[in-house]
Amino acid sequence: AYGTFALADHYNKTNSDARYAQLSGSGGVILGSNWTVTESGGSLYFSTGGTNKMKLDASGNLDVVGSVNSNATIT
Repeated sequence: AYGTFALADHYNKTNSDARYAQLSGSGGVILGSNWTVTESGGSLYFSTGGTNKMKLDASGNLDVVGSVNSNATIT
């Protein structure tokens, strides 16, 4: 036989917010609590704090505001 459980015992809004992307009011996708990805004119814009930080166009060109570290160790 299968046991039953209350879904609320396992997931609440805070738990699901940390696991899944959500749509923003402007048509973008909210990632975590600070990042938003929006599409405009065939390009993806990655922003945080309302400021665009990175742009990826349909040809694969990537523009960034800060430096690109090709030797970084990400943990």
